Amino acid sequence: MNEFEQRDRFLVDEMLRHLEVVALEVRGGRDRLETSAEARYALEHATEMLAEAAEKTSRPFKTTNSRIPWKGLRKFRHDVAHPYDTGAAPITIEQLWRFARNDAPRINRQLRTAKFST
Repeated sequence: MNEFEQRDRFLVDEMLRHLEVVALEVRGGRDRLETSAEARYALEHATEMLAEAAEKTSRPFKTTNSRIPWKGLRKFRHDVAHPYDTGAAPITIEQLWRFARNDAPRINRQLRTAKFST
């Protein structure tokens, strides 16, 4: 296993770990997300860390696993991490919830079946 594959495997493990946090917050329900600063923070942070790890995967890994929305993750991370930039709007509960309910489970499945070069 070369160093890029080793790094990609580590990053996939990290992304799956962050997706576990997202899944936990979904199980807590949308009402909890709307009323708990802790739940919102956990979901925002897990999403940010997920996308940060995704950004660090190698170009060959991204190309091989092109069904994963790499660019979408990058944009979502920016929106979550930089709500104070000029012209930016803070991420809404609806956007967070939609990501957690719809996108995260699909990304989780795709990462679990990701192909690595050997």
